[in-house]
Amino acid sequence: MAETTFWTRERFPIVYEGSEVKAILVDIASFEQMELIMDNLLNREEEPEDAILAASAVLQRLVAQARQEPASSDWERELDEL
Repeated sequence: MAETTFWTRERFPIVYEGSEVKAILVDIASFEQMELIMDNLLNREEEPEDAILAASAVLQRLVAQARQEPASSDWERELDEL
């Protein structure tokens, strides 16, 4: 499967006010994709597994363990391999 980095500043025109970035212009197809993603994130139902993990001490231990690991130089590739 080919990977495409879709939402980057380089892909969309940027509107400046003086030297400050004020807005990014997107085409309607891109907006519809972003709207769908945001709607899915905001309206998704809780999953029982999430509540169990959050209530247990396992999540806190995993986070603490992850913070002790050195950062990967190529985390995107490693994540794709999973």
